[in-house]
Amino acid sequence: MKNLIYLFACIGILSISLASCDVVEEPFTYAKQEVNDSCEAYIFKPHTGQYTRKVLLEDYTGHMCSNCPRAAEKAKELKKIYGEQLITIAVHAGFSARLNEPHFTTDFTTKTGEKWDKRFGISRAGNPNGMVNRIGYPEANHILGDDQWAQIVEEQTQRSATIGLQLKASHNENANLICIDVQTEILESTSDVLRLNIVLVEDGIISYQKDNSAEGKIPDYEHNHVMRKSLTGEMGNDLKQETYTKGDYLLNRYSTEIDESWNVNQIAVIAFVSHAETSEVLQVEEVHLKGSK
Repeated sequence: MKNLIYLFACIGILSISLASCDVVEEPFTYAKQEVNDSCEAYIFKPHTGQYTRKVLLEDYTGHMCSNCPRAAEKAKELKKIYGEQLITIAVHAGFSARLNEPHFTTDFTTKTGEKWDKRFGISRAGNPNGMVNRIGYPEANHILGDDQWAQIVEEQTQRSATIGLQLKASHNENANLICIDVQTEILESTSDVLRLNIVLVEDGIISYQKDNSAEGKIPDYEHNHVMRKSLTGEMGNDLKQETYTKGDYLLNRYSTEIDESWNVNQIAVIAFVSHAETSEVLQVEEVHLKGSK
């Protein structure tokens, strides 16, 4: 795996090759590469029409949490209502995600998920709890019970998009890689510090789950939206501009090796842009590696 960082001040949106750089005209593309050489760059087509403001729901959970299946049901219910406008990450973290009983042998935790849990104080407040676009942080009202999710999700879907995201993910079978390309479009000028976050989730994992409505536990419970890995760590990657002007485009590329424990057919890639100071999620996008479910 080779990590390379390049800055091309004169890459156009549709440029395939770069012959000269005599004149730099906006919109320009900042290209950051943290990608294996086996991944081919994806050329994004110009986005037509308006971007939809999409919403990120983070469900902090654990297989030892007997009330957590009710929260998963609420997330599924909201997904039916909002469709692609709502994107969910199930973050297994804290005490309820530990491997401390027989049969509960699947480790769903991740380093970044545990750091998020400590930073936002979710499991300390008790699972199930979560956040919607991380609204309210760093105030105490960012932690939401599943009975509060619907109202905040509805409010967030009504807001206009200030960031546009296009996301492409592919499976390079020969190199055992997931290749990811993300294009961020600035829709409103800002001098705020912006961070890009890349997360892998997996659906359809069958494993034990405690459940207070099913004789204590379910041996063949289906875990969905399970956070498997973050490619950008706890804070995400700084998009590294002092100011962002409406019409700017920023291109980021990533790759990661596929863990043998993952079912590549059930993997999805989630990208979201957040505000560095408040952690508020400004836009989120998701693509399934093998197409739509």
